[in-house]
Amino acid sequence: MAEIEKVVSPGTHIGLFADDIALWSSGNIIVEIESRLNSSLEASSIFEELKMSFNPAKSISTFFTTNKHLYNYQPSLMLKHQDLTYEKHPKYLGFILDLELTSSKHIEHITLKARKRLNILKYIAGRDWGADTTTLRTTFQALIRPILEYGFPIYCCSSKSNLEKLEKIQLSAARIITGLKRSCPSVIVLYEADLQPLHIRRQASLFKYYNKLSSIDQSNKTARYLNKWTHYQRLKKNNPFSQAKSQHLIADNVEPHFLHCNLNTLEEFSSVIFHYSLSTASNKKDCVPDFLKQLALEIINNIPLKDIKIYTDGSKTDKQAGSGIYIEAPRDKYSIKQRNPDFCSVFRSELLSIDVGLETIISESNFGDLWILTDIAVAQFNILKTGPT
Repeated sequence: MAEIEKVVSPGTHIGLFADDIALWSSGNIIVEIESRLNSSLEASSIFEELKMSFNPAKSISTFFTTNKHLYNYQPSLMLKHQDLTYEKHPKYLGFILDLELTSSKHIEHITLKARKRLNILKYIAGRDWGADTTTLRTTFQALIRPILEYGFPIYCCSSKSNLEKLEKIQLSAARIITGLKRSCPSVIVLYEADLQPLHIRRQASLFKYYNKLSSIDQSNKTARYLNKWTHYQRLKKNNPFSQAKSQHLIADNVEPHFLHCNLNTLEEFSSVIFHYSLSTASNKKDCVPDFLKQLALEIINNIPLKDIKIYTDGSKTDKQAGSGIYIEAPRDKYSIKQRNPDFCSVFRSELLSIDVGLETIISESNFGDLWILTDIAVAQFNILKTGPT
């Protein structure tokens, strides 16, 4: 599966997620497109030797174009000498595609599905015996809102009328949750139900999504496509990436993130020792905070005075992140606060604080061992895996 992209013909692209595989090609001449795709489908037969066989009965073909004269065109594609079934509105990874890529069919589908689930709220929202507001809100957030928000990075650029259909579904749920009448303004209904409008949630989620995608190195196909995106006037103007650019959703100060590590993870570091547990087995949820503090102090107080102790802590809010470092060295003490890139995770903030602490004491000399005291065990495992830097 890892080398399946090597068998496709030039000019043909392949996408793989779990066991869902998509082949596509684009161009001006339909015959050439069909020829490239058929060659790639024929080449996929070599994987039968590896016990992986593609089923023509579960495979479909579709066709996208901006030429209205070709809206009804059905491509001629074959797999194992069988014609592939043509689907005008195929579903891929749960998202229904339409010919003009307006997302109208997908929004129509999730709207219908969400309306059916609204009945669940009605059933448990009896006036005298029904569930309370908290239970109804939790039910909506668990069973209905995820349906309304599925695929939002794609359908976010749909027409205002289509997006308004989703808002109406949430408004109906909010009226059930609060018990307010239809004459009550929608703003008050959502406020009483403690629900944000969907367009506000989409905007915040898109900001996080695009910045995370933009920070990934160029080995990721979608990240590479986004960072090199160029808007073409001849195409439909309102599309996801154009919207991200026009609304300035991609920040300039996002820290780059690399999916691959160049360090040798098999290399051993004999001088590095990790202590993962306290002297007494304990559970943070069940123990009194003072007891946990006493167990930690038992370790700290036994550290020799000639050693250097680095205390680190990473934290974040919805948008901002930061690190705090406190260092006790034989000759001096340091207290450092650092602002990290926006949307930086707590894990990443913890690693950054460790890095700052190590850079701070690099000029120290005549000390014993170095102790890094962090409250995130995952950070310790990451250092153990990738090695100290």
